[in-house]
Amino acid sequence: MQHRPSHEITSTGTPTTGAERAWSARMAALAASYHRLLAQDPSRRSARLEELLQAPPKPLGAPNWSVPNEIEYLMLPMLVGPELDLALDGALLTAGRLAVPSLAGLTKRREVQVRDDEKQALLARLLRDIHLRQAARQSERIERRKAAGRLARLGFVLTGGLVAVLVGLGLQADHPAGHQLLAQYNLALTTGFGVLGAYVSRLVAFQTGAAQLSVDDLENGYAWQVLLLRLLVGGLSALVVYFVIAGRLIGGELLPQAQGAAGGFGRLWQDHGADGYSGPTPAFAKLIVWCFLAGFSERFLPDSLSALEAKGRV
Repeated sequence: MQHRPSHEITSTGTPTTGAERAWSARMAALAASYHRLLAQDPSRRSARLEELLQAPPKPLGAPNWSVPNEIEYLMLPMLVGPELDLALDGALLTAGRLAVPSLAGLTKRREVQVRDDEKQALLARLLRDIHLRQAARQSERIERRKAAGRLARLGFVLTGGLVAVLVGLGLQADHPAGHQLLAQYNLALTTGFGVLGAYVSRLVAFQTGAAQLSVDDLENGYAWQVLLLRLLVGGLSALVVYFVIAGRLIGGELLPQAQGAAGGFGRLWQDHGADGYSGPTPAFAKLIVWCFLAGFSERFLPDSLSALEAKGRV
C-alpha cells in the first residue's frame, strides 16, 4: 500500500501566504508525478524521494524550496520517452517565463537531442538554471521589500518634520515674532526642501525601476548610507542654489526676485484674504520650488554652475 504524503503548511492544513501556497502546490504536483511513475513501474520506488515528499515546509520559518528542487533532480532518471519530452518542454516554458539567461542556447540544444540520456542531461541543466533564477528573484523580492521599508520610514520622518515646521511657523505668522522666525530660518527651510527633493527623486526611481533592479542594485543603491548621502547632496545643492538666487547671479520671471541690497526675499508669509488664510508669499514659494528641484535633479546644480562659469568668462 502506497503512503500518500501530506503537505500541510499550518496546523489546520491550510497555507497562509502566497509562498506557502506555491510551495504546497508544487509539492503536490511532484507527489502526483512520482506516484504516476510508480504506477507505471513499481521498481522506480525511491526511499529518499518519499522521505523528501514528507519534509516539513517551514524548517526556518519559510518554505524550504531546496526540497522540491532536490525532488526534481532525483526524479530525472525516472523520466523516459514521452514523460521526459513533456518535462523538458515544460521546463523550457518555465525558463522562458522566468527569463532564464541561458534559454536561447538550451533551446537550440533541445532541437538536436535524440537519446534519453542527452535529454536528461539537458533537463538537469535547465532545472539548475531555473532554480538559480527563482532564488535570484526571491532575493530581489526580499531586497525590494527592505528598500521600500527604508524609503517609507525616511519619507515619514522628512515629510512629518517639514509639515510640523511649516505649520508651527504658519501659526505664528500673524505675530511679528513669526515673521522674524521665517526670515531667520528660511535658509534652513529651503535646504530642507532640497533634502525632500532628493528623497522624492529616489522614491520615483524606485517606483519606476524596482522591478528591473538586481539584488546588487537594490543593496548598493538603497542602503541607508547611500540614501543619506543622496539626501546630503540634495540639501547642499539647494543651499548653493539659494545663494545663487539671493546673489542675483541668475534671474528670470520664474525665479524669486531678491529684494534690497542684502539680497533677501522680503516678506515670506502673508495673509491671502479676509477669511484668515495665511501662506507663503510668491517669492518664498518660488524659492522653495527651485530648492526642491535642485535636490530632485542631480544635473540641475552642475548645469547651473556650468552656465554661470560660461557667463563669467564672457
